Amino acid sequence: MAPLPALATVTELEDWLLVPRGSAPAATVTLALTIASGLVRDEARCTFARRTDTFALRIVDGVVRLPGPVVSVTAVTVGDQLLTSSQWELDGDDLRLRGASALAGCPRRATVTWTHGFAAVPATVKGLVLDVTARCVVNPKYVRQESTGQRSVTFLAETASTSLSEIEKDKLARYRDSNPVVRLGR
Repeated sequence: MAPLPALATVTELEDWLLVPRGSAPAATVTLALTIASGLVRDEARCTFARRTDTFALRIVDGVVRLPGPVVSVTAVTVGDQLLTSSQWELDGDDLRLRGASALAGCPRRATVTWTHGFAAVPATVKGLVLDVTARCVVNPKYVRQESTGQRSVTFLAETASTSLSEIEKDKLARYRDSNPVVRLGR
């Protein structure tokens, strides 16, 4: 799988920090955006990208729960039988199988090809990536407080730097898929 792009751009970070475009060190900022995007994706357990996948997923009470948000379903196979669109129904992120013939012999898995994910990065997610990146770029040595003569600057009460605060983790919880695909074994 190809590496995923950062969830925000250097230009967006410059706008976020209110600095002139082209003034940020591109290599440093690109690396920081990539790292922050990875932190956000790991915490949310979501790529924030649209893609098409094919997986064998469990059937529970005639329902296959698909990781979403689901855009469309292309193919459903149960056992050796390719189902027609009249034999299944998409209900949100749930695929409801219809008809006794599709479930004959009590198969436990359906192979599903579906398109899912986000067409664009949600604004909340982009804002979090920009905040984490800004903390890293503005304060790369994690200085809590700096003083020169009578002037003192406090960066943070806590040096969160390139990690996510509990509030940021809470904001990402809504994107965490309740129907994850887990790859086990080979």
